Amino acid sequence: MEYDNNPSDQSWKLIILIPGVKFMQQICCALIAVAQEAIRGNSTSTFDLVRCKLTLFYDYWQMNEILEALLPRDMVIPSAFETVGHIAHLNLRDEHLPYKKLIAKVVLDKNKPKIQTVVNKIDAIHNDYRTMQLEVLAGNHSLVTMVVENGLRFQVDLAAVYWNSRLASERQRLLNDFAHHDVLCDVFAGVGPIALSAAKIVKHVYANDLNPCAVQYMEKNSVLNKLERHIEIFNMDGRRFIDAMFASQKAHSITQVVMNLPNDAVEYLDAFRGVFKDKPKDKEYALPMIHVYGFSKARDPEFDFHERIRIALQEVAVNVEMRRVRHVAPGKWMLCASFRLPKSVAYAHAMLRM
Repeated sequence: MEYDNNPSDQSWKLIILIPGVKFMQQICCALIAVAQEAIRGNSTSTFDLVRCKLTLFYDYWQMNEILEALLPRDMVIPSAFETVGHIAHLNLRDEHLPYKKLIAKVVLDKNKPKIQTVVNKIDAIHNDYRTMQLEVLAGNHSLVTMVVENGLRFQVDLAAVYWNSRLASERQRLLNDFAHHDVLCDVFAGVGPIALSAAKIVKHVYANDLNPCAVQYMEKNSVLNKLERHIEIFNMDGRRFIDAMFASQKAHSITQVVMNLPNDAVEYLDAFRGVFKDKPKDKEYALPMIHVYGFSKARDPEFDFHERIRIALQEVAVNVEMRRVRHVAPGKWMLCASFRLPKSVAYAHAMLRM
């Protein structure tokens, strides 16, 4: 019996076989075995093996497959992107820029409805507010979005504040180190991913950021998540914030300090020199744990970061737990150093600013 490729012939069903099967002999053997089983069951089914042409349209293909077909053969396919709410955040290389609109259109098409906007970072972060220059390449132009992390909702405007979804696991790791009795001081809190998540765990949180827009969103997010009674929010320079927190009566209770500003945070460690120098000597004060983040391009990033901490504190911090957080670029690591504030630093009489 021959197959006449007539779609009106309802007595036939066409079964599309797996494209990865390369050996026709194996296919034939498999089908013969199936047919023999059908015969043993007194089935009247008949089958034939035919070749057919199948046209697969745009909707069938995955994002990477389309980009591989459309972009030059020797080009690295930009398949990875950061998701911030409804926004896909690309970091395109120079070689991708002539094709940026095409790439963004494919990313948008293949990730709807979750993704509604595709942006590309134009330049590295250089300003004090950690905001990025972003170009909208596809979709709607709204950069205000909602991110869900640790069961909390964070409203974010990527044009005005900093957010990095790729640090979610690192933030969770840090939160796992906090206990109910802790009091947290978050020096560079942004819109509050660490501060507000910690507010569900610790006794109290003092959170600060230099960027007034970040502070505004942190206040909104504290209300949005009904945590405003567990957090106090400040809009100050990081060094002034440290001075203010430890000069007040709050100083005795702060047990954890987070300094997540990788470009510059280590330079602010000198603010801890002498923070307890005016405290009564007859009372013992608990020294806080410091968690400071930084970048290093050195061959030995841990040694390099430890040295920068020593220079900033003007003392050697002991029992430093050093972790590589992530590889941000070729030869460049983001690290986190956690250590107890040295007593000699906290009670130093001279605050020697570098």
